[in-house]
Amino acid sequence: KSHKGDGGEVLIIGGGPYQGAPWLAGLGALRAGADIVRIASPVFEPVPDLIYERLEGKAIGMEHLERLIPLAERADVVVCGNGLGAASHDVVTAIAPHCRKGVFDADALRLPLPCARDGTIYTPHAGEFARIAGVTLPADTLGRARAVQRAGIEGTVILKGHIDIITDGRQVRFNRTGDPAMTVGGTGDVLAGIAGALLCRLPAFDAACIAAYINGKAGEAVVSERGGGMLASDLVDKIPAVLFRKGA
Repeated sequence: KSHKGDGGEVLIIGGGPYQGAPWLAGLGALRAGADIVRIASPVFEPVPDLIYERLEGKAIGMEHLERLIPLAERADVVVCGNGLGAASHDVVTAIAPHCRKGVFDADALRLPLPCARDGTIYTPHAGEFARIAGVTLPADTLGRARAVQRAGIEGTVILKGHIDIITDGRQVRFNRTGDPAMTVGGTGDVLAGIAGALLCRLPAFDAACIAAYINGKAGEAVVSERGGGMLASDLVDKIPAVLFRKGA
């Protein structure tokens, strides 16, 4: 009795300075089970599975709010920041109150920190975490986990690294999947898309833990087949086997 849209609708807001990032996030969301994914961006890529919402100009600005707010309000989850550039943060903060749930990544990770109404995931690396929390992380894993847990961020944080640290300020989990080849650009965009799709159906902490695991396992699968030279897009087709296949 399922219908189109039951798996969730995700809106990706990004692109401009960096062209491919929102499209990688969108493909990650589709492969992680979202039914409908829209890309609101100044940049078009010919990906027929993704619905393109054209924004005029070279970067996303306040003039686009009239278009973006209705799109954000209809989406189950908004993923924001991928390829956005630093100059568009005022748009992010204006959009956030209209988002039912949100995943904020990359250039959306600036102060004031955006927050969705009913569930928020943040996906910083160490440098981005220092920018939003004012905390320089220690080198050891447990010290980093304590610092992220005590940072007072309202929402769930996936601190990306050799060992990912996921916390909502109460619970803490560690994800050890992944491979050094995943330092290639774009793997974090795929992670944000996976998290967005899972957030359509799950609480933020659960969605974040599973997303980190899936993204890392997909990277391991790519390396087991190809060795080095990974592309972020290589991760996308590995997601369903990790997430959905029985016995995986």
